[in-house]
Amino acid sequence: MSNTESKAEQTPHVLSKQEIYTLLHNRTKQWDFPTLSSLPHPYTLKSCKEASEFLAEKIRPHLTAQNSHHIQNTPADTAKPCKILVVGDYDVDGVIASVVMMKFFAQLGYGDVEYVIPSRFVDGYGISSAIIKQHPSDVIITVDNGITAYEAAEYCAAQGIPLIITDHHIPKDTLPNAPFIINPQQRDCTFVQKEICGALVAWYFCAGLKVALGAEISLTPLLELVMLATIADMMPLTQINKCVVLYGLKQFDRSQIPALRKLKSRLKTRYVTATDISFSLTPLINAAGRMGEGRIASEFLLLDCNSLESNMHAKVFESKPASQPESPESTHTLEHALDSGLQALLMLNQTRKDTAKAVLESAHASAIVYEHAIIARGDDWHEGVLGIVAAQLASAYERPAFVLSTSLKNPADVHAPNHSQNLVQTCLKGSARSWNDIDIMEILLGASEILGEFGGHSKAAGLSVKSELFEAFCAYLSQLQDPPKCKSRSGSATGDSGQCGCGDEGEALGEMAVLPIDSRDIDEELFALLDKFEPYGQGNPKPIFTSILRIKKIQPIKSHKKFSFFNTPIQGMWFFAKEGCMQGEWARVQFSMQMDSFSHRPIMIIQSIEPVLARETM
Repeated sequence: MSNTESKAEQTPHVLSKQEIYTLLHNRTKQWDFPTLSSLPHPYTLKSCKEASEFLAEKIRPHLTAQNSHHIQNTPADTAKPCKILVVGDYDVDGVIASVVMMKFFAQLGYGDVEYVIPSRFVDGYGISSAIIKQHPSDVIITVDNGITAYEAAEYCAAQGIPLIITDHHIPKDTLPNAPFIINPQQRDCTFVQKEICGALVAWYFCAGLKVALGAEISLTPLLELVMLATIADMMPLTQINKCVVLYGLKQFDRSQIPALRKLKSRLKTRYVTATDISFSLTPLINAAGRMGEGRIASEFLLLDCNSLESNMHAKVFESKPASQPESPESTHTLEHALDSGLQALLMLNQTRKDTAKAVLESAHASAIVYEHAIIARGDDWHEGVLGIVAAQLASAYERPAFVLSTSLKNPADVHAPNHSQNLVQTCLKGSARSWNDIDIMEILLGASEILGEFGGHSKAAGLSVKSELFEAFCAYLSQLQDPPKCKSRSGSATGDSGQCGCGDEGEALGEMAVLPIDSRDIDEELFALLDKFEPYGQGNPKPIFTSILRIKKIQPIKSHKKFSFFNTPIQGMWFFAKEGCMQGEWARVQFSMQMDSFSHRPIMIIQSIEPVLARETM
């Protein structure tokens, strides 16, 4: 064999740092909101101005004296205060949207407000006539739900209760009968970005109400909470979302919100990224609604000195028996309440992990795999983890996933003598999760004649289907060809990589999903360049590189491996490492970069290592 034949295939053109910068710059240059002051006015959201002015007239006369100096033209209190009910949702977005509303009204000094986080297991999703009956009110505001609440809207209309719907989920052809609907996904809403989370829609409504009242208060700190919801709900980190998340990450170390400071203490790194938030913090908040009551998370986030003094939010965490004495020093301190709240979330999250693991094993065993979809069905799988399991199946099989289960008629039925016969066999409920740039809602809309209720956005959705139609739904999935891709719902031809952030991530970097780079350019300067384009996540994926490196040292660390190389000073970590190359060998290494929380230096996060026959020309 000749020397030429023994050489590995020639390396493609490698990119310089300047070329990498240009690619990233071109991907982000159309995102026109570099600062908070550049964000669009709240009244650019359809119906926000009308809803804000309506509610401002209702509450203006009843703002407390100590806060009335913040409000323009506050007349005397001459009538009964308007009782407001905020109805949220049990996921991170719905919980935080509720917290944003409650903190806003507290800032205003308006106290005739209560909020409800529906129970996943008792109330089901979103606002209902039952919730309205249980919580009499004069005005109702939904946050992160309501766009398909037809029955509840009709009930409000019949009772003469004004209903303000704030939501971000995709509407169906017919809208609920509500006087005010604030949702950027409406076809005739010209708001600049369609894909924003429910908490941001709620924040914008608060901003509109602030304008209508002429209130001199700051809503900026509440964006720290909205940052968490944006990441948790897999919103594209483009345009407005990128601006909000950047602000939230920068403020995280010095947050004015005690619960966020407590959550930050869970992180092992000083350099918090959107990925850290997604993997380490939002699951804790989500665990409350998945495994117990979402209100556990909302009460934790609402804790502050004022609420503690009035005993508003700390009591939800009191778990010690009445016979066990507690010292006044511990029970009445904010720190103690925060610790108790965090421990409650940690315990729920561990239960969530254990439950999800068991359901995932069953789902793998029962899964039916089609060319463009995977579906799993079970009996009495825990409803709170179906979305997690669907996401894991989508990742494992690299296609959209649907996870459905029968469920109990009522959680109390688990104690009934004929528990096994109480399963609702006529209907399956579950979750769907997208893969890559496939629009899960468009898939569900194509099966609308088969499905029962369903709703969500391009990346995640909930659905139900009658048991007798399960086979028909499977047949529909088996026939999927060219699954629908995410596209701008405003009609733009740019696709979601520009507008909604769900477009082809490879095309977004010049048709290269993996960027070839010279080993000599893997250094701290490269990391500094990449850092300019944070936060990375949905719609703004972190660049993946490939380079030919010679392995200097391999250090096993439990099931992981730490690498050092001859031709770059940057070390690499390969988590859950597979069998790879030996010391001294040349290898093609695929990696991303991040800041190491221990050494405080950039490191490579290795995705794969493949041996090469000889060093390829760089």
